[in-house]
Parts: sequence; C-alpha cells; structure tokens
Amino acid sequence: MNPSLKQQLKKWNQQHQESTPKKKTSSKKPQKAQEERLSEHEWKDIMGTNMTVLRRGKGGAWRNGR
Repeated sequence: MNPSLKQQLKKWNQQHQESTPKKKTSSKKPQKAQEERLSEHEWKDIMGTNMTVLRRGKGGAWRNGR
C-alpha cells in the first residue's frame, strides 16, 4: 500500500530540508535611557509658570494680568 499523502510529504521534507544558519543570541546588556536635558525655559513651561494670567478688567472683560 502507498503511504498517505501526509506521510509522503513528511518524508520529502526530511530529504529536501535546507539547513538554515541559526541566529546567535548575544547577551547584550540593556542600554540605560539617556537623561533628557531641559533648559530653564522648558522647566518653567512644564511647571506652568509661563502661563498667561487673565484677570477681569473694567466692564467684565478679560485682560492679561502681567
């Protein structure tokens, strides 16, 4: 009897198997995240000190306070 198609395919794959080079896994140390350097202006912007200040003026209109 002839072997089943699945068995024939397995046998063919074993005979015609191409050897592919395996990648070597190197044990690299994880890199440290670089520290972000911020300018004084950027720090003030983050902390919210550069925000415009609005105040009520005459007649209830909004005006810059600084």
